[in-house]
Amino acid sequence: MNSSTSSHGPLLPLTPSSSAARTQQPQSSQHHQQHRVTPQPPSQPQLQPQLQPQPQPQPQLVPMNGMNGGNMAGGMHGPTPAGHHTELGYIYQMVEELSRQLADNQRTLEEVVAGVGRVRNLARAHALGNDEVIESAADEAKAQEANLDTLISILSEALEKAKFSRDANAALLSQYASALATMLRQFHEYKAKHVADVAAWHRSYRAQLAEARAENSRLREQIWEMQARAAAANEALRRFRARYDADEARWERRVDAKAVRQQLRFWKRMAMPYLDDDDPCWSDDDDLIDVAEKKRLEELQRLASEQQLAAAAAAELGDIVGSAGEDGEVPPEAPSVPGMPHGAMGGVPMRREEGGSIIPPVPPPRPSSVASSTGSSGQ
Repeated sequence: MNSSTSSHGPLLPLTPSSSAARTQQPQSSQHHQQHRVTPQPPSQPQLQPQLQPQPQPQPQLVPMNGMNGGNMAGGMHGPTPAGHHTELGYIYQMVEELSRQLADNQRTLEEVVAGVGRVRNLARAHALGNDEVIESAADEAKAQEANLDTLISILSEALEKAKFSRDANAALLSQYASALATMLRQFHEYKAKHVADVAAWHRSYRAQLAEARAENSRLREQIWEMQARAAAANEALRRFRARYDADEARWERRVDAKAVRQQLRFWKRMAMPYLDDDDPCWSDDDDLIDVAEKKRLEELQRLASEQQLAAAAAAELGDIVGSAGEDGEVPPEAPSVPGMPHGAMGGVPMRREEGGSIIPPVPPPRPSSVASSTGSSGQ
């Protein structure tokens, strides 16, 4: 114990003046002093009380405003040149940086003094020397190695997970960037194609519209020309009719011919009373429609009426077959007269229904000459 004490030397008490003096030294000298400070052995008769960290007074810095730049006396007044003002600002920044470093050094020194105090209290409580204190510190460090290994393994695992997550996030981000770039490229391509298609459609539409307008203009011109020619033809026809009717002899012959035909029709009616009043024979269009054409029209009307009657008979027969199919019986077919087409005689066969109603036969279409009392076509 004595040899170890003599080798390290007696412990020197720490005073506030020595602590204040150390604050002016750099941080490297503070660490050197930390290693040199050793706990005092219990064999020394006088023990200094444990030092508590005392708050150090902070230097009061007066802000520089160009008039008192170096904390100069206020006796000198006058504007500061621009160059001096820049230099004073730079010096003020340096002073602030040094003040911050000084505060950091002071805080570090307080931590060192607190650690030395804890070591000294431990040595005083257990009556340990320097070597024993070092051995106890080594034992504590070895005891914490297991915890450090566990913590290192946990931190290593967390680091691996973080790296894996970082790689996965980077891959996902690259995929997202590539997909977004592809979408953006496709969108630009679609937009360009759409703009080109719309422009082409507009050009085609304008061309078709211009062509349609030109065709419409040509048709309008043709219609106007046709209307002008028709007006001229109508005017010529009106003049011709006026001149044609102006001849009194021709007009008298026309009136006489009309009267003779009416008288002939009257005597025909008297001689043939069995003909109906709406018979085409009494029409006043003998001079307009040919007799053969009238016969052909009569034949067409007769065929149309027969077809209508046959269709009505077929529809009625279908209803009868449908109703008999429900009962399971089919009615017998009506016999036809030889040499005469089916449906030509008797019209539609009568059939009694449950309600007692009778379907009347469909009448043939009316001729066009029935519209007027005289049978004329209006011409």
